[in-house]
Amino acid sequence: MTVGWDAVADVEWSRLFHAYGMAADTPAHLRALTSDDGDDRRAAIDHLWSAVIHQGTPWSVTPPAALVVAGLLAAPSMSTPAAGSIGAAMGADPPPLRATLLSFLAAVAAAGLPGLSDDELSASAFPPGREPEIAAALEAILADDEGEAWESDEIEAIMNRVVVEIRAAAPAIMEAAGACLVDDDSRVRVNAAHALSALAALPGMADRRDALTTRMEAAAHLAAHRDERAALVMAMGELGAAPRAFLSDPDPAVRACAALAPALAGEVAATGEILAALADPRAADGWFTNRPPQFRGHVRFTLIAAAAARVSRFEELLPAAVAVAAVGNAYTVDSDWGPLLRAAFPDPGDPPEPPARLTEAQRAYLGALVANDELWDTRIGNARWAFTRVGLPYDREACRRFVK
Repeated sequence: MTVGWDAVADVEWSRLFHAYGMAADTPAHLRALTSDDGDDRRAAIDHLWSAVIHQGTPWSVTPPAALVVAGLLAAPSMSTPAAGSIGAAMGADPPPLRATLLSFLAAVAAAGLPGLSDDELSASAFPPGREPEIAAALEAILADDEGEAWESDEIEAIMNRVVVEIRAAAPAIMEAAGACLVDDDSRVRVNAAHALSALAALPGMADRRDALTTRMEAAAHLAAHRDERAALVMAMGELGAAPRAFLSDPDPAVRACAALAPALAGEVAATGEILAALADPRAADGWFTNRPPQFRGHVRFTLIAAAAARVSRFEELLPAAVAVAAVGNAYTVDSDWGPLLRAAFPDPGDPPEPPARLTEAQRAYLGALVANDELWDTRIGNARWAFTRVGLPYDREACRRFVK
């Protein structure tokens, strides 16, 4: 399989759909990616992220669109700053369009459902004896303006066929993305590494992982800046590698990123690096100028998730939990202090009730939460639920009495 427009020469775009209906408009947006008009490029990028891969969901237009995007990566115009990027909106130097497109391809790869085997996927995508019903359901989707066609029992088969096509396109996309590992811009190299690790995670790509890991490890040792070195080390972890050598890196950010590798989840030294980083969560959140693409939101969110998953005794989590309690707020509950509250009160009963006697660690953590003014906003339902689910009242004064 090739990439670029030649790869989709026979595609009938009007027979495909995206998040907002028939995909007849997608080719014009793809062509606009190479336009000299910044507004056109901005609209094209928005179309990729909102319609072609909507909140991580792929559609029938996603595989051919990804092949076109992969073919554009080598175009000189892809060095143009990405119009309307988040970085540009914040006054930062916007990344090249090539970096943004690689991020899109990483999202497409993630939508390839790496946890599902080819056999399982095929059985769901091509159920025997159901072809007439599936064809009728597809026609209904293409003709539907109200969304009622999505109630069909055949939707699962239709959507899993999209995943089959993503996997079929993965080798060609990987070839195009691999060339970007030597781009002049480090942000492109970083996003290429992330896209490649996501592609290599798909079934059928296992034979490429070792060579890719070796390549990324060599690049990480040569990377002068922490942003790139950390991102490459995290990509190694995504590939299934155990980047132990980087646990002794002089940079704490790189050590923590190495420690996040799933292959190191059982190693005391790796968990120790994560807990050390969480001792100062505000500093961890400020580590990077260009945050590695593996992080979604604040750096501390990923570190907390790993720590909560790896450490069974809350007493070991306590120093990190107290530090996190001081920087969170009612809006970050699901990503920082909420998971730690569940770790502190793991057995609330049914219905949830507070323990008859708090441990010293529970008292210390609850006291840290009480001390933070930003956590107590009764308008935020998720914050209230975080307390309710462990049997505690979302009432600052009541919780203050618990810790006395």
